[in-house]
Amino acid sequence: MTRGGAITAQRALLAAGIDPDEVRRALPNVDPARTRITPASRAYRRVWAKGIVAVTAPWGISVVPEVFASLTDPNKAWRHGTLIVHELAHLDQYRRIGAWRHIGRYTGDYLSARWHGRNHWDAYRDIRLEVEARAIASRFAPGRHSP
Repeated sequence: MTRGGAITAQRALLAAGIDPDEVRRALPNVDPARTRITPASRAYRRVWAKGIVAVTAPWGISVVPEVFASLTDPNKAWRHGTLIVHELAHLDQYRRIGAWRHIGRYTGDYLSARWHGRNHWDAYRDIRLEVEARAIASRFAPGRHSP
């Protein structure tokens, strides 16, 4: 763990074998060297849906402590590289469309899907901002060439 219980996204990407410069090219509104990743407190995690391991806010990324502990471990970090890219994609979205629009689109898509009978996880997976973040992250999956 580092001072203050935070690391940079760049450090996590490098540990996972992902080139931060490639991520910067894919996500021009984000600088991994200046993006903080912190372990989420127990109180914060209580408001997360079951199964969620990371949440992005306009100021940075929070992850469950188990993920945080492995982000700089060379034997485990590769497992979480695409997760970090996915969360950086959300940060790019915040900066591109603004926090209020991001929240509106995100919750609007989710609530619309739930209104139309989708279960929680299907509604979550179909949120357009989630679809976009997964597509970007998949380009950095282990075994794939950088974009």
